[in-house]
Amino acid sequence: MSCKLINGDCLEEMDKLIDNGVIVDMILTDPPYLMNYHSGWIKDKTHDFRTPILNDNNPQLLEQAMPLLKQLLKVGGGIYMFCNSNKIDFFKPLIEKYFDVHNILIWIKNNHSAGDLKGAYAKCTEFIIFASNGRHLLKNGRDLDTLYYNRVVGNMQQHQNQKPTDLLEFLIGKSSNPKDTILDCFMGSGSTGVACLQTNRNFIGIELDEKYYNIAKKRCSNYQSKLM
Repeated sequence: MSCKLINGDCLEEMDKLIDNGVIVDMILTDPPYLMNYHSGWIKDKTHDFRTPILNDNNPQLLEQAMPLLKQLLKVGGGIYMFCNSNKIDFFKPLIEKYFDVHNILIWIKNNHSAGDLKGAYAKCTEFIIFASNGRHLLKNGRDLDTLYYNRVVGNMQQHQNQKPTDLLEFLIGKSSNPKDTILDCFMGSGSTGVACLQTNRNFIGIELDEKYYNIAKKRCSNYQSKLM
């Protein structure tokens, strides 16, 4: 299976894909949540997770990306986009402008985030908006809209918002076939790429941050080398 990783601006790179006639079978992506998020629990102020994620305060990026995603996704293809409950009022109407929204899936984690320890309930969930470009049929039966998967923690965590590959593999299996091509335009540390390789799918990933691009490249290369 092919694994095409691109270090660059997703708007520019998706324009190039469109110009080259690329059409993908599925989109699975974890965009900036518009929270200007950074970890506050790590004491080392030089740690990467203490730095806000690039474009995490830039809603215009997502507004510009959505019509490009529409052009890249085949008719009948599914799209999954992670988002935070705090910004669902931004993400859902935006996606509905271009796609048919079917579910807001709830990912229930094995633990909770920190946040306001005394003034707010502890969060243990994230949302995944499931939509499609026209009629899309799910595979392998009908599942519930609540998904129970452990967070990535400890030494396994290479990105502060890294998603578990088993969760990604489940979504890939519901909305694509082996040898299909999956796009992640906010690739991060490459978890979607690894999940695609593990499920016999082709992958196109775009990441602006060179540090995370290199991590993704290493992770995908390491997996591919095991198959040789």
